Amino acid sequence: MNLSRLLLAVPVVALAACGGNEAQQAFLDAAPSYSALAMDEVAGDSTAPSTNPMALTAPQAPMPGDCHPHLFIRTHEVVGRVNHHLYRFLGLVDFVLAHRPAVATEGEHVWERTLPSGVTVRFTMTRTGEVFTWLLEAAPPGGAFLTLFSGEVDRTGAAGRRQGKGSMTLNLTNLHAVFPMHRTTGVVSAGFEVTGAFRHVVVDAAGVAWAMDPTMMPPGMDGGALAALQQPRSGHYVFFREFGKGGSLKVKEQMVFLCPDNPQFKLADGVVVGRWYRYQDGARHGRSDGLVTGGQLPDQTPAWARAVGVTCEQGSTEMGWPDEAYWLWKAEDALGGTITGWSGGTGPSACDPALNPPTGDVPDLVDATHDFDFSQVTFTTSVDLSAPENQPYPFPGL
Repeated sequence: MNLSRLLLAVPVVALAACGGNEAQQAFLDAAPSYSALAMDEVAGDSTAPSTNPMALTAPQAPMPGDCHPHLFIRTHEVVGRVNHHLYRFLGLVDFVLAHRPAVATEGEHVWERTLPSGVTVRFTMTRTGEVFTWLLEAAPPGGAFLTLFSGEVDRTGAAGRRQGKGSMTLNLTNLHAVFPMHRTTGVVSAGFEVTGAFRHVVVDAAGVAWAMDPTMMPPGMDGGALAALQQPRSGHYVFFREFGKGGSLKVKEQMVFLCPDNPQFKLADGVVVGRWYRYQDGARHGRSDGLVTGGQLPDQTPAWARAVGVTCEQGSTEMGWPDEAYWLWKAEDALGGTITGWSGGTGPSACDPALNPPTGDVPDLVDATHDFDFSQVTFTTSVDLSAPENQPYPFPGL
């Protein structure tokens, strides 16, 4: 049975209904939660999946081959992929937390349960003051325990459940070793801070082979493309959302682009900066800017030094799925001259100037004069929330 469906089939029973030790509320409040730690770009992103967690849903394909940038789809594909890998771990935490802990002391709680497959799952939390550590382990039948997930949260000053500041590590290689159906490798690290007002999550993935859902492949991509997308690649993501106001997502990732022609599915280096906010009438105004270098771009004649894209979108509500109102995609030479390009939609006036202050510039097909200034967006491999590179990209009201 699919692990995600198995987890969802397990009833969440009241702790008082099972034998064993009583879990202290402080430990339950400090346990990791998908709803608290998931990146939520639109409504529903932080809701635990009700079906296969890799079955991402979107009203259109992530990246068709006609050079439409679809940059919001790009950022949401990142959100969906990272979130659903996170659920593969935190779904197991939910599974063990459904029963009373085997050990429940002032300083330590331990939960342990066995899946029908024979895999034993153990989750350990320790407490020192307001700092709680997390350790999720699993062992195949007759095998040794492997660490799947670890982290800690400092709940000093927390005003509600699942709030706090901390870090976590997801070991995808060990997950695959225990659950072979999860074809993933590598280690993902993250830092986070969750309060009643905002969610700030920074994720770093170095040499990670993500599991991909073949049903969500763009048109024209076959099994070779799927293998290319599953090759180890690196990425860094900075997500911030201020509840009821807006948010931003900075992405630096190795990506497979179909435009220009990419028969070998080479990985290019992509940077996307998405941001949105709640407009005065309650609607969502958003904009994403993208920059691509490397990959198949230098192979073109004349060579593409970079590709630049922008997508401006609007939605009826701040957390509703937006409609793309304007887009542009162009190739530039080393001096910023346009080699070729495309645009569509209602025109650049659909791009809210407040999302690119102070001038509100929108890229055009003439030259690089009005291109988004990517020099202001830098990245690091650290997940330290205080690092300058891990600060959220500003949006109106932040």
